[in-house]
Amino acid sequence: MEVDFGAGPRRLPRSIEVLNLTAAGGLVPAAGRIDWTQLSALPALRTVEWSGPDRGLVDALATRSDIGFLEWHDAVGEVDLRSTGLDTVRLYGSAFDSLRLPASIRTLLLRRPSASLRVEAADLGEWLDLRLFPYGGALSVPTGLTRVPTLWLWVGAEVSARALSGLTNLRDLRLTFESPPGVVSDLADLGRHQRLHHLRMDDAYGLDPAALPELSSLRGLSTHGTRHTIAQALEARFEGEPVELSITGAKSEAWLADYLDNPFRDWVEESEPFARAACEAYLEAVRSIESVAPDAERVLRDFVARLNAIDEEHELIDTFYREQAGDAFDALAQRLGVPGPVAGDWFDETREF
Repeated sequence: MEVDFGAGPRRLPRSIEVLNLTAAGGLVPAAGRIDWTQLSALPALRTVEWSGPDRGLVDALATRSDIGFLEWHDAVGEVDLRSTGLDTVRLYGSAFDSLRLPASIRTLLLRRPSASLRVEAADLGEWLDLRLFPYGGALSVPTGLTRVPTLWLWVGAEVSARALSGLTNLRDLRLTFESPPGVVSDLADLGRHQRLHHLRMDDAYGLDPAALPELSSLRGLSTHGTRHTIAQALEARFEGEPVELSITGAKSEAWLADYLDNPFRDWVEESEPFARAACEAYLEAVRSIESVAPDAERVLRDFVARLNAIDEEHELIDTFYREQAGDAFDALAQRLGVPGPVAGDWFDETREF
C-alpha cells in the first residue's frame, strides 16, 4: 500500500498496526501541510507515534476511534484529546501546560511533565492508571487527578510521601527509584491512604520498614532490589498479618558497600563472579575518565572489550543485559563528551555479545 502524508510516497503494509509519524520516521514533512486522509488507507492501525506541535493530529485521530494508543513527544501549549477514542496516552516533555483527556482513557503516562500541568479527566481520574515519571525532576501530581486509584512513580534518589497527600482514592502504588539510595521520606504520610491495597517498591535500598504506617486495607507488598536487612525487617514487620510479601533482588551489605552506585549491581542475581567482573570493568572505565586527559575512544572501546571477555567466560550477557551494558556505555560516553552517534558506532563495532 502506497501512502503519502506529504513527505513523498512510501510503501506500507495495510496490516501495519504501529505508525511512526515523528520527525525521525520520515513520513511527514518538517513543515507545511500533512495529508491526514492517508490514515484511512491503514485499517489495522492502532498506535500512532508523534512529536512536536499538533499540526492536525488530534482532528485526524478524532476520525479514527479505533486508534487507541498515542505516544507524543514534545507536545506544546494546550493538548485537548476529548474528541478521540484513545485509551492509552504517553506524553513526553514539559512544554504543554494543559491536558484534556477523553472519556475512553484508561492509562496515562507523563514523562518529565511540567510541575504546573493541569489535567482534565472524567471523575478526577477515578478510572485512570497514572504513570508519572519525573525521574530526578520535581514531583507534582497534576491538578485534576486527585481520584486516581493506580499510580506508578519513577523518581530520582528520594521521594516524600507527602507528595501524594492530595490523592483521595489511592489503591495501588508503585515507586521506582532511578538512582540510589532509594529513600521514601515522610512515610507516616502514607497512613492517610487507607484504601491502599498494594504497595510495590523498586530499588528502595534506603527504605525504613519501621516507619511504615498501619494500612488497614494493605494486602500485598512487593519490593525488587533491596538490602537483606530490609527484607528481614519487612518479614518481621508483617508476620501474622494478611499481607502477601514478595521480596526479590535482596543484596548483602558487603555487596552494596562496593557496588550500590554501579549500573551492573543487579547482575549478582545471575552470578556473583560475573557481576563482580562487570562492576569492576565499569569502575575501571570511570577511573580512566577521571584521569588526566583520557583518550575517549580507547576508554570506551576498552570497556566494551572487557565486557566481551566477561561474556566469553560466563556466557550470560543476554538481550536484557546487553541493553543495560549499552545504557552504561552511553552514560560513560556522555561524561567524555562523545556524540551519541559516534559512541553508538564504537559500541557496535567493538561488542561481541
